Amino acid sequence: MGPKPNIIFLVVDTCRASTFHGLLEQGKIPNFESLLDGAVLYENATAAGPWTVPSHGSMFTGLYPSQHGTSADNPKFNPPNTPIAQILREEGYHTVGISANPWISPGFNFDKGFDRFKTAYDLFWGGADLGDIRNLSSRREQFRALTDRVTMMSGAKTIGNIAYEKFWAKRFDSGAKKITSDALSILKNTADGPQFLFLNYMEPHLDYEPPDDLARDELPGDVELEEARQLNQNPWKYIAGQESMSPQHFEILRSLYRTELRYLDTQIGRLLEELKQRNVMDNTCIVIAGDHGENIGDHGLMDHQYCLYQTLVHVPLAIRYPDTIAPRNVTDPVETKEIYGALCEIANAGSEDVENPLLKEEDRGNQVISEYPEPQPSMDALEERAGKLDDETREYDRSLRAIRIGPWKLIEGSDGLTELYNLEEDPTETTPVCDTEQAERLHNLLVDELGELTDGMNKESNVDETTQGRLEDLGYI
Repeated sequence: MGPKPNIIFLVVDTCRASTFHGLLEQGKIPNFESLLDGAVLYENATAAGPWTVPSHGSMFTGLYPSQHGTSADNPKFNPPNTPIAQILREEGYHTVGISANPWISPGFNFDKGFDRFKTAYDLFWGGADLGDIRNLSSRREQFRALTDRVTMMSGAKTIGNIAYEKFWAKRFDSGAKKITSDALSILKNTADGPQFLFLNYMEPHLDYEPPDDLARDELPGDVELEEARQLNQNPWKYIAGQESMSPQHFEILRSLYRTELRYLDTQIGRLLEELKQRNVMDNTCIVIAGDHGENIGDHGLMDHQYCLYQTLVHVPLAIRYPDTIAPRNVTDPVETKEIYGALCEIANAGSEDVENPLLKEEDRGNQVISEYPEPQPSMDALEERAGKLDDETREYDRSLRAIRIGPWKLIEGSDGLTELYNLEEDPTETTPVCDTEQAERLHNLLVDELGELTDGMNKESNVDETTQGRLEDLGYI
């Protein structure tokens, strides 16, 4: 493909394809639309997992969750193969990551292969990581560890980061403005050689708190902004049956969710403007992907757990690399884990045996798979947070996986669940189809690919106090 291009890998966390594509068609996210002009748009992209950790693990490795082993039971990223950032660094790329999601952070080893990595909670690069220090039993131990950890060079930065997280980090948004500013700083001060910039944006993740002016424009006409701001956005009480919510309630939440994406579009505009001013758009490959979708009342659920329906695994995906990858709309099913192979090919890096179906124009396989190795949060954690669970809610205590070929999709669970859907006739997966032959065919293909389905350990992972607080702020347990 010629000289190595700069690469920007932009993840829109919690972005469901139906909403993203709908806003594109309505002209409400013009900067994304401009970015996608001249791109390959994959209309039927499937995420490898329904939430952040397993999905990012797959995009960074090209493996399914059960193969890379990073999920709720073991959220630390220690894959069996070389992650994409490390491959690119070994090929001469300067690799930088910026993430608004506390799961995708150095604390969970997702900085593997990056020259520099920071979160949206940090004001400065290079401050000490203090999360584990806060868990020490005594002030004396904390002070001693802090003294050992913080150098004269990093001390001021560390103090600044602590103050920023406590008082300002979420003052304006969920991190999009700060992440974009950091990205602009990187682009303005690039080192020699190609750049790999990974960005994780948390809009439109819960809570949905978009700017007032955009929210008013998107809300139903008979709903005041103050009313919308006061609605319940706690998914766990609803899932546990402790909080009832009306169809209008969810209609309002969906409007706030759309508005979050419209706000993010303004920050993408800032990024594009810098790329254009630097005249590097033509030598920059930009990948846009959702890591998973969102349930907003769909299937009796909120947030992005406990199922593998299309609302969670159908995500936006596009690759823009002018004059090298022909722009087109691809309707064949593809997988976001294939981003790994595509980036290896674009950078002319990695092993020759890394498959790359995304960039093929023909002979692309149409089998896509998603996995949910264990529920997150666990039933015990959900009960602690939301109150006593009924038997119906406890049915979510299972492992899931799904396979789609053409219109047919099979979802199976470790508890014996089997649901078969024809997505052409039933795109919202409302009524399972009884077709034993078709279900058995898809089941056998799953077994051939991944082996028999087993139940996850469903244990709580150890998380330091600081990270636990960040995750709880986002509704994780």
